[in-house]
Amino acid sequence: MRNPLSSSRKCPICGILFVVVAFLLVASSSSADPPAGSNALDSISVGVPMNGSLQRGEVLPRKGAGYVLIKSARERKARFGVLELVMLIKDAAYKVSRKHKGSILRVADLSVRKGGKIDHHGSHQNGRDVDFAFFMVDRRGAQAAADTFVPFDANGFSVDPPMEYRFDTRRNWALVEAIIKSRKATVQWIFVADHLKKLLIKYGETHGAKKSVLRMAEQIIHQPGKKAHWDHFHVRIYCPASDRPECRDVGPRWAWVK
Repeated sequence: MRNPLSSSRKCPICGILFVVVAFLLVASSSSADPPAGSNALDSISVGVPMNGSLQRGEVLPRKGAGYVLIKSARERKARFGVLELVMLIKDAAYKVSRKHKGSILRVADLSVRKGGKIDHHGSHQNGRDVDFAFFMVDRRGAQAAADTFVPFDANGFSVDPPMEYRFDTRRNWALVEAIIKSRKATVQWIFVADHLKKLLIKYGETHGAKKSVLRMAEQIIHQPGKKAHWDHFHVRIYCPASDRPECRDVGPRWAWVK
């Protein structure tokens, strides 16, 4: 087999060009967004969601089966999380889209590449938080989407814009159920307003949800403050076992968590 370096002895400039091209290829590959599925064993959540960081975070592609990353998350580059969170998002979105054809989950902020503080959030610092826009329908009952989060009242009507949309309890419950049942990660909280929690639990009770799922939903669906999260879901997962003790959970550890 011919030695590729032998030609460089006859052509010194060829050898230099070979080294330069190889260097540029390595540099360009390292500066780009990491591909989906990269660093599969290496993402590490450090600290707590309100004061932490993210090492070798997994990137969520801008769109996938049953989901799309909304504009604000793309602009803030808040599309990184631990591998388990990214897998949970993909898994839940896919399951909802299979159950309700045509469903597109609108994914908002995760964390930035290395974690830490992020605009408009008190948490989302260590790769274990993600926001989802609510599924909603328009006045004709067709699935609707907006560029911003839409708040809903206790009757399931949009507040701003007023009465323009309805809270899609069917698809939103399907999302909650998919998150709870997923084996990709263990969810600690689904933050959402109390009046919307009531709509979700009632739907589950009247549409054949398993008692075990309903019990879990009662615990993890939680309103963290007055009128908080009436325009989106905020999901937080527990620290992956491989990330402890660097990663620390805050709050209850439910009896059903292994």
